[in-house]
Amino acid sequence: MDERTKKILDGVEPQVLRGLVAQLASENAQLRDVIQKINLENNKNQQTQLNLEERVKLLRRNLFGRSKEDRLEASDRPRDKSQEEALLFAQAAFPSEEIRTDKKGKARGWDLEEVVVDHHMTPEELRLESELRGLTNASPDQWTETGLYDESTKIEIIERKYVRELHRKHKYKLRAEASADLDKDVVVTASGAPELLAGMNYSVGFVASVVCDKYISHMPLERQTREMESLELKGIKNSTLSRMCGLAAASLEPLQEKILKEDLIPSKLALHLDETPWKIQKKEERDGYMWVVSNSSGSYYFFKPTRSAKVISEKLTGYNGPVVTDGYKSYDKVLNEAKISHAYCWAHVRREFLPLEDHDPTVKPILDLIDKIFAVEREAKDFEELARLREEKSAVHLTELNAQLLSEHPRSRGESQKRKAIEYTLKRWSGLTLFLKDVRLPLSNNEAERTIRHAVVGRKNYYGSGNHVGAETAATLFTVIESCKKNDIDPRSFVIMSLHRVACGESLETPLAYARRTRSASQPA
Repeated sequence: MDERTKKILDGVEPQVLRGLVAQLASENAQLRDVIQKINLENNKNQQTQLNLEERVKLLRRNLFGRSKEDRLEASDRPRDKSQEEALLFAQAAFPSEEIRTDKKGKARGWDLEEVVVDHHMTPEELRLESELRGLTNASPDQWTETGLYDESTKIEIIERKYVRELHRKHKYKLRAEASADLDKDVVVTASGAPELLAGMNYSVGFVASVVCDKYISHMPLERQTREMESLELKGIKNSTLSRMCGLAAASLEPLQEKILKEDLIPSKLALHLDETPWKIQKKEERDGYMWVVSNSSGSYYFFKPTRSAKVISEKLTGYNGPVVTDGYKSYDKVLNEAKISHAYCWAHVRREFLPLEDHDPTVKPILDLIDKIFAVEREAKDFEELARLREEKSAVHLTELNAQLLSEHPRSRGESQKRKAIEYTLKRWSGLTLFLKDVRLPLSNNEAERTIRHAVVGRKNYYGSGNHVGAETAATLFTVIESCKKNDIDPRSFVIMSLHRVACGESLETPLAYARRTRSASQPA
């Protein structure tokens, strides 16, 4: 304090000094309140900015993938194996024979019809060979074939070709001496080729090809008609091909229901459920969803113009096993009312945390524990061993994971993605841990997601369906095709065979039944 200020204070009365001190104290308190409000506002703005930055990072990751710099950084996160189911859940009930191998046991990579093409020298070539060697009276007769040859293998392609067949069904008349006792002449007609529809101008093979090109190879009808034009088949309209697909689906619809009722509902493994949006091009009709019920026995698709899980109730009539889904809440009430055990997907849980690991080191222990749980599944060789491993190892990992989540929850920011991921997991904990009590349950719903991916690729290629009837056509054909894949059967061959059976009035069998019948003899006792 300087001398001048000291003299001023010495001349002021004590009452005045007390008043000045009180005023200063009041002003300081007000300033502290203002500073506190400013700090709170700054903290709030900072948290909002962090949340925005975190969301921007996630959006960029989802849209563009990892940046080049991120990809160059070393990471100790093991490759994602959550997509790899335990073989117990993924293998076909009646797997196909192994790929053919050569004499050395090495896979040849093909299983084609073999054609032998012999190459012989012409007489002129043999005569020239004689001349080159200075032989007198050069002639091909100077050469004799040794019976030896050099051999090489080539793969040839035979392009698709359209042929117009004129079918003549010949008539036969009973001879007069044989029909003497009959009142009139008797004429019979030879049977024609099998047809899906009486008088149809296209063969069963042609219809099957159109169906397979669209629903297996995802080739839009417009592209098919252009290809037909290039191969000299003129004047085919998209509407004609569309009617063929509808006819094929109507023919195979009983098979679609058999796959659900005879293969999936009685299955000893859990069922997987999923759905994906399905575009309807007709403005008067609503867009909808393509639903799927699946496991390793087969896949069943159906279309509904709603995402309400109520539509799944009738499909699961008679089923008393467990069901695996993603985190979609609409399943909860429906499955609970049907008294069906409902398990959630651990792969979805993992995906909630995975994008956060790069900028939040506390997420790494959580992901490590989830990966350990998946690793246990891949150790088991049979269901008895799987039940034991889950009790001995998985239960311990789950206890550690639950403690880790509860510990991190209060330390995470209120609106952060980490807290949302933790709450997503804890809210579904009973369904996520149900696999400990039921060995039929796999850890993830990847089975359904892989199955529905086929429909998603088709949707991208031909933009959904023209109307609801077209969507139901797609569901029927997707059901047959994907069920073939589950049972290691070539879908194209199976569709052609099944349509021929329909045309001949024969009964249909599901891909699983076909695999069981044709492969049972080769199965070990």
